[in-house]
Amino acid sequence: MRLLLTTLVAVLFLLGAGTALADPGLVIGDGAPAAPGTSLRAQMGCEEPDTTPVTGPGVTGSPWERDADGHQPWAVFSAVTVAHDAAPGPVTVTATCGGRPLEATITVAAPDSGRSVWRWLGAAALLLVIVAAMVALQRRRKQHA
Repeated sequence: MRLLLTTLVAVLFLLGAGTALADPGLVIGDGAPAAPGTSLRAQMGCEEPDTTPVTGPGVTGSPWERDADGHQPWAVFSAVTVAHDAAPGPVTVTATCGGRPLEATITVAAPDSGRSVWRWLGAAALLLVIVAAMVALQRRRKQHA
């Protein structure tokens, strides 16, 4: 039992030893499709001073900024803008941290083609027909009573 505990402590010590490096992952938005013309918050784990903004087809990013108070010095933040004419669908974007390329995928939503307006108008018209039929039936009942 003592050997097992000593081995576990040694393994935990080895796993925790060394310098803790931030995962230089690139995270953009919350995963929901982004409408053309919108801006998304981007975050990257990068302690290196040499970075490049997010770029991709129909997507541009502002320069990376660090927290002014020095909190989480490995975290950098940016705003990513989806162009008004960006093609709908998945878009692979890239940025660099210390010369190392990082990738992420965002989904550009299809632009609203006005279909939702026609759906609302159709639903309103249907509701109006139903109400008119109910009123007509009530009048007919009163006349026959």
